[in-house]
Amino acid sequence: MAVRKPPTERQRRLGAELRKMREHVGLSLTEAAALHGTDRTTVSNIEAGRFGVSADRVRVWAANYSCPDAAYIDALSQMARERRAVSANWWESYRDRLAVTALDLAEMEHHASALRGA
Repeated sequence: MAVRKPPTERQRRLGAELRKMREHVGLSLTEAAALHGTDRTTVSNIEAGRFGVSADRVRVWAANYSCPDAAYIDALSQMARERRAVSANWWESYRDRLAVTALDLAEMEHHASALRGA
């Protein structure tokens, strides 16, 4: 069995945002799993960033949670789409040679709109 890669910062952030949405409407993991037609372990793994999630699934979950913020949902969907395209990012070729924190930093710098010194 292949060794599972640790989740990226983007995956953890996307999962955390999905968890915030669920908690905002007061659903437990079990209730959310029933709503989405899956099991609580899958919901937990997605929210922890251990499992990837598609942009379509992000939109379905947001609709299930009655999230009214279209811009927020679009941003989360974009994060999910970028996960699919991650193999095109240069830092992925170093995943087996660099610490996860270094890879996360490279990814965050790549997506940053501005960098400021202290």
